Amino acid sequence: RKTWHLLGTFCVLLSFSFIFRECLDCENPSEWAVRLYYCCFVVVFQFGWASVQISHLSLIPELTSNKHEQVVLNGIRYAFSIISTVFVYLGIWLLLDTVGGGSADLGPDDKNVFEIMAYTVLGVGIVFVIIFHVGTKERALDAFKDEPAFQKKADWRKWFRRPGFYQAGVIYMASRLMVNISQVYTPLYILHTLHMSKHNIAIFPLIVYVSSFLATLVMDRLHKALGSRMTYLLGLILVLGACVWMHFQPGRYDCVKQSAVMSNHTVTPSVLTPISPCTRGYEIVYNHNVHVEAIFGAAVLLGIGGASVLVTSLSMVSHVIGRETDNAAFVYGAMSFTDKLSNGAAIQVIQVLHPCSLTSCCPACSPYYRMVVSFIPGGAAAFAFLALVWIVSSERLRALFSGRCCE
Repeated sequence: RKTWHLLGTFCVLLSFSFIFRECLDCENPSEWAVRLYYCCFVVVFQFGWASVQISHLSLIPELTSNKHEQVVLNGIRYAFSIISTVFVYLGIWLLLDTVGGGSADLGPDDKNVFEIMAYTVLGVGIVFVIIFHVGTKERALDAFKDEPAFQKKADWRKWFRRPGFYQAGVIYMASRLMVNISQVYTPLYILHTLHMSKHNIAIFPLIVYVSSFLATLVMDRLHKALGSRMTYLLGLILVLGACVWMHFQPGRYDCVKQSAVMSNHTVTPSVLTPISPCTRGYEIVYNHNVHVEAIFGAAVLLGIGGASVLVTSLSMVSHVIGRETDNAAFVYGAMSFTDKLSNGAAIQVIQVLHPCSLTSCCPACSPYYRMVVSFIPGGAAAFAFLALVWIVSSERLRALFSGRCCE
């Protein structure tokens, strides 16, 4: 596992910085050439990141088979993931104020911010990778040779015959879809739907991850008090609450067609401005008495709910693996595959259905990103709820047929 972790780290170091840099030695390249250039580095990075993530996750069921201890380990792992993410957003926030472009909107002048942050992340990451490989001792398979689960080498194909494998996969996939789509599209929602300044694309995720970190501190107590299923359900409710909040949160202004503005007798000419960020044919209409900063409340709900569903879903996967840790990497790899596949498909559909051109945003961006951040994570939460009902129902049926339903 540590060997795969080291290989993945090398791939990340080789590719990550190039993703945030301009194409090297490219003079007037074609669009397809640029895509191919960056796709090569993205593929290497994704291979490396998957190797790092899967090998690291597969160590948890090997370290302990206790359900509550696995929750603690997953919580600690996610907490440090949050700390690193908070570090990134704090760095971006600081860099946008110091070396970023002078405009309130995010643009090409801010590219150096992300280049500097990419190199900083790699430098800090190298330090912690060294600490991990020096300080973590992976136990050899011989240490488990006397245990029944290791008397016979497990066949990875057996997992396809187990319902729990599919149930955990659906729960994990839906959880990742909720969190990842929110993480990808909330910056665009902040900029183009709420029309907030570019600094808020760092502040909003910062609040999300600080809330997530605080939630991980009490996750073990929640699991002991409510159980994993109720904790997961609580997380789903919070995520749905955040989606509803983001859907109905008004922005600073709206871009409305000029004919519609002039025919609306409730809107006075004083709310119109000749210097408008809207495209030709549209006028800017300010929403007076709207506190757009209230959206940070949705960030708190999203952070706590996201932490609850992710930590619990990972704990469910660890519980499915049990002591059969020789196939743990395969199980986590399968879960990661469903995660990448669902997120990639969702993002592709979102981009194909985008109402504006790929080079600029139009007034239709505002309602579109509102729908994306509310309907996609909210739909994933509803799907996860159905999967949770499936798990509970199947367990009740098994208990019924085994005569233990009413014990």
